[in-house]
Amino acid sequence: MKTTSFWVIGSGALSQDDLSTLALLYQPLLAPNAYGLYMVFNHLLDCKTYQSDIYTTRFLLDMLNFKESELKASLDKLEAIGLMSTYLKDDLYMFKLSMPLSPRQFFLDGILGSFLKSEIGEKNFQVLFNRFSFKEVRKDGYINQTKSFDQVFQVKSTDQLKTTNYIIDRKNGKGVIINTDFDFDTLFNALPARLHKKRIFTKRIQSQIASIAYVYGFQIDDMIDILSDAYDENHASLFYERIGLSAQKLYERQNGNESIEIDVKSTDERPNLSHITPQEIIHTYAPKMTNSSFALQTIRQFVERNAVEVGVINAVIIICLRIKNELPSLNYLEKVLSTLLQKGITTESLAYDYIMREQEKPKVKSYNKQKTERFVPEWMSEFEALLEGND
Repeated sequence: MKTTSFWVIGSGALSQDDLSTLALLYQPLLAPNAYGLYMVFNHLLDCKTYQSDIYTTRFLLDMLNFKESELKASLDKLEAIGLMSTYLKDDLYMFKLSMPLSPRQFFLDGILGSFLKSEIGEKNFQVLFNRFSFKEVRKDGYINQTKSFDQVFQVKSTDQLKTTNYIIDRKNGKGVIINTDFDFDTLFNALPARLHKKRIFTKRIQSQIASIAYVYGFQIDDMIDILSDAYDENHASLFYERIGLSAQKLYERQNGNESIEIDVKSTDERPNLSHITPQEIIHTYAPKMTNSSFALQTIRQFVERNAVEVGVINAVIIICLRIKNELPSLNYLEKVLSTLLQKGITTESLAYDYIMREQEKPKVKSYNKQKTERFVPEWMSEFEALLEGND
């Protein structure tokens, strides 16, 4: 991704309320990296067009001091939480930002409100809820005196605006979208007759139903009870909000006050040695190296002199830095590389599998003369002897 470029499209200017919602409600879910990335994207936008210039992804990594893996994780979170959509054309990414939900929409969302509570705890959740809620002014006893447009203005003729330009419009994000094979048709066919109205089950409502079933683990019968309780013909416009409240009430009846735990899904993808930079290796394995610039120069010469896969080169560097605090000389690096090649380690995948192999090795702790066991890489003693023999 480092060699690609990107540009950003926004949906409008963030208000003070939006900034409060992002900082207090979204940020605990996104963590600082993804939250900061969203704010940077917003500040890259031109204030007239709400579009940015084209930048390299390298620019973004350098500016935010991100590793590529950190950038990818942050982008994934922004997409999953409903604040961004990603499009790709050739090597150019387009990141389309969505506005945050209003506090009301956030708390009543099928997932976000529960996710926030699981992240910060019941007590802190209540603090934030109180921060964004207040008693509505009652209009009892008041008579609506508001005049309509035609009571004030007389319209003779109107010219309809015709333009091919895009006119700025505010559109809030849609919240969390669940990509699941939820069988809505089966649910719809099982609903009571008064709910057999396709018009009330918009895509937004169907998405919310799928989200609630996913988060709470509800079955068809549970969802029928929730929808029956939530729908009121006289208050049909509140159907979306009432579904969320009904789901929460049913869950609490079934489980008491037990919190819903939501966590970031782990990935089975292993790191690719070819995608790691020498700077990242030094930062991970030798953060206290006294002369990293000299080490990088040695690595550059090492790469230029040996026509092998970058993943194998990086495996050699990792091996050496796991044994020594400083990077060995070019001669040492090439001896380690020669040993790997003699073992048939010629590709990134073989190099990764090799340096991840471990075996038990006893080690004596001198301060108590008691043998303890630790896990060390299988190749450690072999390459340690190789390096020490050339000191």
